[in-house]
Amino acid sequence: MKYLHAHTVSSHDVRYAYAVGRIRALETRLLGKQRLDRLAEGRDVDEVVRLLADTIYATHIEELEDHGHQVFLRNEEARLLDLVDSLSLDRETSDILRLRHDYHNLKVAVREQVSDRDLGHLCVPLGRFEFEMVRAALKTETLDALPEPLIWPAQEALEVYSKSQDLGQVDTVIDKQMFARFRTVADDYEGVFIGAIVRTWIDLADIRTFMRARYFGLETRSLPEMVIEGGALRLADFAETFALPLDEVLQRFAFSPYRQVIERGGGGLDREDSFVPLERAMDEYMASFLRLARYFTFGLEVVLAYALRKESEIRALRLIFAAKDSGLAADTIKERTGDVE
Repeated sequence: MKYLHAHTVSSHDVRYAYAVGRIRALETRLLGKQRLDRLAEGRDVDEVVRLLADTIYATHIEELEDHGHQVFLRNEEARLLDLVDSLSLDRETSDILRLRHDYHNLKVAVREQVSDRDLGHLCVPLGRFEFEMVRAALKTETLDALPEPLIWPAQEALEVYSKSQDLGQVDTVIDKQMFARFRTVADDYEGVFIGAIVRTWIDLADIRTFMRARYFGLETRSLPEMVIEGGALRLADFAETFALPLDEVLQRFAFSPYRQVIERGGGGLDREDSFVPLERAMDEYMASFLRLARYFTFGLEVVLAYALRKESEIRALRLIFAAKDSGLAADTIKERTGDVE
């Protein structure tokens, strides 16, 4: 098996001197595990809001007080992407952050088209393209009117659904097209780290697919349609271990950097019948990987790594607010947020 190793090749793209200085200052204001744990221990939503007033989020705290956490956190995500846009000198590369949302919205639009239901509430208004435009192109069957990155994924997704009537296959087709594009864009960029981020995304997505397929008792022959090629892991890595007990799977992945992710995820399914440990292990693995950007002197890598770490922080805040609304215990919240900084 071939696996990714940590890339510590420093970028010397001095065009990003100002951007990196700005990001290094912002990195010091990430909340970190200790402060996230303190938020998780807050008595209620009001105390979480009060505690956030002593952080970088104080700048827009009135949004939280006036409109609630959903609007506030979505606006934080929008401001983060606007920051990336303002600092990036390689927009085709940095736009992978926005395109993730466009591919998600394409999935929503395809589901609308084949089910004749209004699913607009599921779209995420953070991409490069307006959801209404994507929706209209599918509804009027004018796929050539779609932005170039979405044309072929939309065509293939609709063709696959017409044959299979399986929305799961629609999602997989669009994901495969998305990651293929991201690999191309990352490979065209001179630095190796952004390509490593994309390949890590692919590997973690495939591990999730592998674990879910085992849990739900799917057959090995279903894996080729579900596994996304292009990461360090290969279809054979999953197919040859698919039916094995977890301890034997771990033996086969003994020298993989993902061994602990598989061990914790599989253990959570065996002991707790829960995917939460898997998702937490994946988030923590990605967070650890992104910390390698601290070794970069300059470059777009620093900007993108910060943005992804900040996104993880915002997801943790969303979970904390939702958990407070549901009355979950602090320990349960901490378990689910993990160490995402």
